[in-house]
Amino acid sequence: MNKKLSVLLSVLLFPGIVNAASDGGLLLKNQREAWAMKGLSFDPHLIEDYVSVLKGTTHKDTWLGKFDFITEMDLEKAGILKGGLIHFDVLNTHGGLKPTADQMVGDLQTVSDIEATRSTRIYEAWYQQSILDNKLSVKFGVIDLNSEFLVSDSGGLYINSALNMIPSMWINNQGEAIYPEPVPAVRLKYSPNEKFDVLVGFFQGNPLGNDDNPHSTHFGTRHGLLSIEEGQYHYKISWMGQMEGTLKAGFWLNSTHVQDVSAIDIESNPVMYKNNYGAYAIWDQAIFRVKDDQGLNIFLLGGGSPQNRNTLEHSIGGGLNYTGLIPRREKDILGFALTSASLSNKLRASTGQDRCETIYEGMYQIHIHQSIYLQPDIQYVFHPNGDPNIANATVFMLRTDVHF
Repeated sequence: MNKKLSVLLSVLLFPGIVNAASDGGLLLKNQREAWAMKGLSFDPHLIEDYVSVLKGTTHKDTWLGKFDFITEMDLEKAGILKGGLIHFDVLNTHGGLKPTADQMVGDLQTVSDIEATRSTRIYEAWYQQSILDNKLSVKFGVIDLNSEFLVSDSGGLYINSALNMIPSMWINNQGEAIYPEPVPAVRLKYSPNEKFDVLVGFFQGNPLGNDDNPHSTHFGTRHGLLSIEEGQYHYKISWMGQMEGTLKAGFWLNSTHVQDVSAIDIESNPVMYKNNYGAYAIWDQAIFRVKDDQGLNIFLLGGGSPQNRNTLEHSIGGGLNYTGLIPRREKDILGFALTSASLSNKLRASTGQDRCETIYEGMYQIHIHQSIYLQPDIQYVFHPNGDPNIANATVFMLRTDVHF
């Protein structure tokens, strides 16, 4: 490998560390920052989860990992086109050796939000154009629905999937349009002022599964459209010392045909419905502040869908996060949360499953550096999959998160 290429790779992977000179005598220190000023940015991002599951007298371990290499080109900074942005993300998911964490626990609400079939794929690839002083934007390409919709800033700190993606949406849509399999989509966003945002998205509603599309290079011709609309209200409560909060509410409709969870017709075929739908709401609220971002936050989220055509009738979750509880550890975050997924009454009547699966999670996020943190995490899974025959599980996890 020649000297210039070695220096370039070092700058990409270890920003701020390298201070070398090219043959022309130009310093390469903070080269990524210089490129960013011209519109080109890179964000290599690695997450590794060690997972240890204790269920009854059985103890098993596994590990999960994902690596993203995200590249963006701001066309306005590059002097090409005002309001234009190109985004490209290559994803590698690894670990997950058999048995997987899901297989060990047997849960519905996945204990790790990075668990996926091992593969290297195009994760997101989209173009966004903003107009009207950035009040209106349109994005199209391969998009992860959960990158903008159904997002709780506080819930996203937890490892369990159900706290950063409402289960009544993703489980009832069989994980379509979200990690690790985004789909072709169009998203519109209108922000008339700093208090309100309105998002509308149209996603492929019945995509190919991971086995047919492991690299996100073939999307098939299956019919169906998943549409989602979300309104967001950002506010401050004056009598609480200008504590910031956000309310979000949305509705989704999937035009793909779905079958009844238990009913059959006179020919013993499943009763079919022309579409599926549901609604949800999210609340994030700061309770008090010591200084800046240091203090206590609360969050709640929930959603529901018709019980006759869905695994889950509704799901709820919520928790408390305290940033900077320990002196001299102002950025560390301590959090406790729970999430409960209620199985459809109609489904339970035919399967004998319990009413709900409930998960309790506690975590402590330790900030080692501005781009590195460790997160010890413990989850207790009560009634996995709502099945009385599956033992409750205690899951210990250690997450390592690095932005290079």
